[in-house]
Amino acid sequence: MTAAHDLEEIVDLFAIGRPSRNADLLPVKVATLPLKKAVALVIEDWSDDKFRQLSAVIQRRSGPAIRSLDDIRHLYDRATSRTENRVRRPV
Repeated sequence: MTAAHDLEEIVDLFAIGRPSRNADLLPVKVATLPLKKAVALVIEDWSDDKFRQLSAVIQRRSGPAIRSLDDIRHLYDRATSRTENRVRRPV
């Protein structure tokens, strides 16, 4: 991933559902939320469901969708490191 992402950008989070009888995988919209919350949802809440985690798609309005779990992990690391930096202020 080379592009800089605005972690406050509002995005749509999709999960590619498992097919029941049809061979096609169907995207299911899960939520519309800020990018940093979408990556946290995938990494933290979906961690016990590897299929769902690998099938996450984040659709941005400002550019191409984020489909790679590695890219989502990278954004999650960036979002959590910024949060930690805000909390750790010298007194």
